[in-house]
Amino acid sequence: MEKTKQTRVRCSDKKFLEAVYDSKTYAEIASKTGQKVASTRTRYDRIKKSLLARGVTLPQMQRSKPQKAINNIDAMIDIIKKLQE
Repeated sequence: MEKTKQTRVRCSDKKFLEAVYDSKTYAEIASKTGQKVASTRTRYDRIKKSLLARGVTLPQMQRSKPQKAINNIDAMIDIIKKLQE
């Protein structure tokens, strides 16, 4: 069994803050910085808390909403009708 070493993606504060101001969701920030969404959310919260103590607010982030599955009830009904024939 081969072990794979996890590599940490490092991102400067400048690049991170630029991504924050250009994005609406944590996933967008993560895609721009190359970090994972979980670490991006943690870093955002940590920076937001420290800046709030100095009176600076960051833009509010939204979670990306999961895409709803396509309503495939009609397709399933067609399949059942064909199977019953």
